[in-house]
Amino acid sequence: MYRGDQLGVMVADRQPAVVRIPDRVRSRGTIDMSFARQGSATQLSRSYQAGCLRVRVPRRMEGDRPCAVLINTSGGLAEGDRLSQRIAWEAGSRGTVSTQAAEKVYRALTDGCEIATEIDVAAGAEAEWLPQETILFNQARLRRGTQVNLGPDASFLGIEAIVLGRTAMNERMQEGTLTDSLRIRREGRLIYADTLSLGGAIEQHMARRAIGNGGCAMAVIVHVAAKAATLLEAVRHALLQAGGLVAASAWNGILAVRMIAPDGATLRRDLIAALAALRGGRPLPRVWSC
Repeated sequence: MYRGDQLGVMVADRQPAVVRIPDRVRSRGTIDMSFARQGSATQLSRSYQAGCLRVRVPRRMEGDRPCAVLINTSGGLAEGDRLSQRIAWEAGSRGTVSTQAAEKVYRALTDGCEIATEIDVAAGAEAEWLPQETILFNQARLRRGTQVNLGPDASFLGIEAIVLGRTAMNERMQEGTLTDSLRIRREGRLIYADTLSLGGAIEQHMARRAIGNGGCAMAVIVHVAAKAATLLEAVRHALLQAGGLVAASAWNGILAVRMIAPDGATLRRDLIAALAALRGGRPLPRVWSC
């Protein structure tokens, strides 16, 4: 009999003995880092890391644009885990942030886990936020929120991708909870807001044509820049052979791409095609090919 943090153990001819069970182990991860312009190149100027989160910058860089790789040493997120990520690009800097692998979110009993990300991009800086997919297992519960603050003439390219179960492993996310929000502000003014909320019988919901059309993998790409609209036709052309359902539109200096795919592998191929067009053919971070 399990009640909170107590376990009743039956002993012959005696009352149940009570054994204390420690609270569940919870992972906490914190990253606070920034890029700064040093002459003609960009370098990592601040790197605070605590708990299960680490940041590494490979020696091999893409020109003058470093790529920082975030690593969750806990191997995934479970009940009560929380990641807090703050990333800044100082004036005139250019850099990319990705993740070592797809983040995994496991079954939770009650509250689930949380990922909170704050991105600050100062005047004239060019920021790329390119994490790999987040994979949710059955009965996972995830709250994820991303706040992006842009200065004058700053540009931002970001993606958020979700895979509901690994179909190659015959795994499906039948039930659970997902709340995913993205807010982008330019000089304090809200210019983009997106919130996805799924709960309960998620697989059944995703089967509905108006929600997921039977897909189990989805992503949004947002590019904010003065010339974002000029890339619209290139992105649409790159996605003519997309394996999933895709759509791209542009307005007021924002280009957004939405994707729904039948599985994670198809979603990744579509993401790579779109990002190649948006990044002018520059290769994706090497961790994407691992």
